[in-house]
Amino acid sequence: MNLTIDAKSPLPVYQQVIQAIKLEVLSGGLRDGDLLPSIRDLAKLLKLNPNTVAKAYYALEAEGFSENRSGSGSRVRVPAGRQDSLRQAMLESEFRSFLEKAVSLGFTLEDIKQLAERIKK
Repeated sequence: MNLTIDAKSPLPVYQQVIQAIKLEVLSGGLRDGDLLPSIRDLAKLLKLNPNTVAKAYYALEAEGFSENRSGSGSRVRVPAGRQDSLRQAMLESEFRSFLEKAVSLGFTLEDIKQLAERIKK
C-alpha cells in the first residue's frame, strides 16, 4: 500500500488518508478482505497521530469501505456492485476541485477545453 500525505494540502490529513485508501481500493491495489495496517502501524509509517488514523478508519467503516473485527483489525470491504459508481464519484470530485481552482485563477471553460485537447494528443 502506497499512501502519501501532503502537509501543504488544504484537505485535512484524515481525509487524505481516506482518499488514499479509497484510491487503493478502487484501483485494485487493495482487494476485498485485505487486512489494513493497524492504526498504530499506519500512524507510525505516515508520522501521524494515531487518533488521526483512527478517525479515517472509522469514516471508512461508516462508508462501507472497511470492516473492523475486534481483535483482528480492519479489513477492506469493496461495496458490491458499487465500484464503478464510486470510481466515477471520485473522478467527479477531483475534477470539480480542479475546475474550481482553474476558474479561481481566471481560466475560462474554453481555456480548460483547449488544455484537455492539448493533453489528449
